[in-house]
Amino acid sequence: MMLDPTRSHAHVGYAIGRSFGGAVARNRIRRRLRVLLAGHAERLRPGLYLVGAQPSLDGSSAQALAQSVDDLITQI
Repeated sequence: MMLDPTRSHAHVGYAIGRSFGGAVARNRIRRRLRVLLAGHAERLRPGLYLVGAQPSLDGSSAQALAQSVDDLITQI
């Protein structure tokens, strides 16, 4: 996370390595995270954010992934 008050909103990037799985699995988790983080956009201060994902998240339920994102936002 790098806060930048000159930006109008938060910019989020995703770093999901090959250890997560194939391209299909990496893209699937990236899409799921993008949707969940978009729901929290108002809670993120303007700046740059880099989000990674552990392989244990692959195949997790929507509720479990949402809880992980909520925990992450709370920590920020």
